[in-house]
Amino acid sequence: MSVYYKSILSGWTLALRSIHMQMREHLLGYAWVLIIPALYAICYVYIKRELTGADVNNVHYGLDALRAFTGITLLQFWLQLVRDMSGLVRKQKGMLRGLDISATPFVAAVIFESAISLAIRTVLIIIAVPILGLSLPTDVISWLLFVSCLLLLMLSASAIGLLLLPWSALYADVGKALSSIMLPMLLISPVFYPAVKDIDSWLYWVNSINPVASPLAIINELFHNNDYMLYLFPMLIWSTIALILSFWSLFQLRKQVPILLERIGS
Repeated sequence: MSVYYKSILSGWTLALRSIHMQMREHLLGYAWVLIIPALYAICYVYIKRELTGADVNNVHYGLDALRAFTGITLLQFWLQLVRDMSGLVRKQKGMLRGLDISATPFVAAVIFESAISLAIRTVLIIIAVPILGLSLPTDVISWLLFVSCLLLLMLSASAIGLLLLPWSALYADVGKALSSIMLPMLLISPVFYPAVKDIDSWLYWVNSINPVASPLAIINELFHNNDYMLYLFPMLIWSTIALILSFWSLFQLRKQVPILLERIGS
């Protein structure tokens, strides 16, 4: 049995163990995946309706609701994955030091657990589309783009989390900062507003360099009018950057973990 296969198998076992513990510790379990984004989305669309007098049955109301629900659901997932990946050494320092094992199985465990969480969120988004009176994509290309956007969200979050991992292990301020950026990320991402298509607007360029914005913009367009080409290039750029960062960070991790464990002590 190869080392990589053992790491993947160990990661899957650790992921199942973590999910089982969460289900035992929280009465509602993974229902929180739905509850928090749904509350945000409901509050947003009803406040907007009251302020603008929009009809709850029109298409724009459904698009606003879906954009808010999808954006909050996926942004919440993205930030959670960044936090989990960056805090891996600090959280697992006892096992990493006591068992003298590689951090690779723990990285795999975070990815597997996040993949399960993302699958649940994806199903909820797909279910929400017809409920809000909208139509699901009918062509294969749209579905491939949809899946690609979801994979990029996971890849970019993993890459940024791995990049921050050494600093998060040494300084608790990193974790505090990551917990504080939910609202700013919501405001600069196309969650409460449609993706900006004017390339002369500063907000378009902010969304272009925002790793979450281009996938969210494309997903929203897939359920609207398929006008997603403008944000396709930024998404491809981020895919390349995330792949490079992931491989480089994983390579560095082997050398970093022993040093980090020594620096953070007991």
